[in-house]
Amino acid sequence: MSNPELLAVRDINSRAETHTSFSIPVSTGNPVLDANLYDLSRRFCGEHSPDTVLQMLATTLNAAASSLGEHDLEIMNRAMEEMYRADKMFLPYENRRKIACFGSARIRESDPSYIQARAFADLASSQGYMIITGGGPGLMQACNEGATEAHSFGLNITLPFEQHPNPIMSGSEKMMNFYYFFTRKLNFLKQSDALVAFPGGFGTMDEIFEAITLIQTGKCTIFPVVLMDPPGESFWQRWIRFIEKELLEAGLISPEDMKLLYVSKDAEDAYRHIAQFYSRYHSYYFDGDSLSIRLSHPLAEASLPWLREDFKDIMPLKDMVQLESDPTDPDERLGFLSRVKFTFKRGNYARLRELIDAINDLD
Repeated sequence: MSNPELLAVRDINSRAETHTSFSIPVSTGNPVLDANLYDLSRRFCGEHSPDTVLQMLATTLNAAASSLGEHDLEIMNRAMEEMYRADKMFLPYENRRKIACFGSARIRESDPSYIQARAFADLASSQGYMIITGGGPGLMQACNEGATEAHSFGLNITLPFEQHPNPIMSGSEKMMNFYYFFTRKLNFLKQSDALVAFPGGFGTMDEIFEAITLIQTGKCTIFPVVLMDPPGESFWQRWIRFIEKELLEAGLISPEDMKLLYVSKDAEDAYRHIAQFYSRYHSYYFDGDSLSIRLSHPLAEASLPWLREDFKDIMPLKDMVQLESDPTDPDERLGFLSRVKFTFKRGNYARLRELIDAINDLD
């Protein structure tokens, strides 16, 4: 894979939704404190919006002045501190595509899943991807072994058992211990361009279900989710049959939702699925109801009428146009990219995934 020079920030702020922006408190009730907060937000905001900094400061002090318990404040403080440390760790690598790899901590080196996980991470890292694991033993260690420490991250969780850092990531500058599962999972989703799951227990299931829930509901921008069965085994195939029988047949999910998942038995096949997703597609963003899909290279204009017709269920105005660039792109670094733009009927993000696949498949 040839990494793009610049990547977009993964949207986990629900910009796809119409919502009220953060409001700046009119007053904390203390005029002197209000003035100091305003001054601090301007003097220490750096390149950031001073209004965002003011909101953060005001939220902290409003919480401190409230009747919340000490434990509530400790949770807020630790969660924010973990997010800050993780963002600092990932910042030097923000323009490298990354794959989050999940799987059991209990799988041993001789297991086919271990061998497969190591082979996949080796292949993906050789093509320019970085690998993010939980930093622990088992299949996490297999992926870090395959990618090597140079192309790996470890997001470990503090537990009284089982989850100790593996020898590849122990002591690495790209290894971080989290106290909270929710901040750890947020960073997996925030930093990854694809997710690959090997056989695992409750933790692996939790991570898979959260990822596809956030993609399905538009809370996270779409990315490939690959489920890897080692040769001769059917761990994920049986899981898929359960989903089809108990959820799909009962009408609890839509048929197209199954397209959010891809089952593979081969490391090269799994890698090709991810690479194909980014073969033309770069990223997307919303501006109200308007959706712009950035492209690494443009489409033939003759393909637009077919796309408008075939995806009219999510493009009711059939107003897709292609732009050579967009100087109004919210990420000014990416304004030079070509893109297709249309009015998106919100709700069916699985169909949006199918549209992205169709765009990638066009000559």
